[in-house]
Amino acid sequence: MKKLLALAGIALIAAACTNNDEPVQECGQINLTLENSTAPEIEVSTRTVTDLTETDAKDYNIQVLQNGNVKLESTNFLTFKNTTFIFPIGSGYTVTAESCTEEVGQSANDGVGQMRYFGTSAPFEVRTNEISNVKVTCTMANAKVSIAYDEVFAQVFNGYTVEVSTEAEPSRIITFDSNGKCNSTYDAAFFNIDSKNPNLKCTVSGTYKGNVRTATQTIQLEAAKWYKLNIKTSASGRIDMGISVDDTVEEKPQDVEVNPYL
Repeated sequence: MKKLLALAGIALIAAACTNNDEPVQECGQINLTLENSTAPEIEVSTRTVTDLTETDAKDYNIQVLQNGNVKLESTNFLTFKNTTFIFPIGSGYTVTAESCTEEVGQSANDGVGQMRYFGTSAPFEVRTNEISNVKVTCTMANAKVSIAYDEVFAQVFNGYTVEVSTEAEPSRIITFDSNGKCNSTYDAAFFNIDSKNPNLKCTVSGTYKGNVRTATQTIQLEAAKWYKLNIKTSASGRIDMGISVDDTVEEKPQDVEVNPYL
């Protein structure tokens, strides 16, 4: 699952930074443009989005760092592209790009979140009288989760829901209804990946002959993956969860005891 944000033609033009017309130190100018010929794409399941254009990238923010120190605070891509910024010559420069912040990645769309893309360029130098081309490859930085109920499961249970939350942020609970939607509108929810605890807790509950049955399963989330949880049941009370990744489906059966006959 990849979105390629090609930041090409970053011309590092020599200049003299001056104060009251007196030379202070040599600097470089970064002129940032998009290389549309590099066919960036987003792939989610079998859906492919067209090349990233300047319009598509208008909400991206750009940051420039040198050896980990911020040289340009987060700046809108179009502002970056259309404004002349001056940077001291030197090595260890990198450019980062993100489609939204981590916070917005989870708070957008009434709290169910949205896809977030992030990328960092390889280190480069700002040199005198030279042009360097810098490319930032942005990949999906969070995980997508959706729910589908097996027909037999839907016949056996009623009033069923699935609650999902990360162990790192247990207070943010997303509830999928019996139609597989959260907040009665959205087909999927998005979760940031905590490097220390990337686990997602999934709790299925439903009523069978007046008795509420519940089951819990924990899944380890990874960035740039779409987890499509296919909720099923059988005589043994098993639930299988198929995990969709990019444009392929990797089936990973996971057993959870939700036996309606007990």
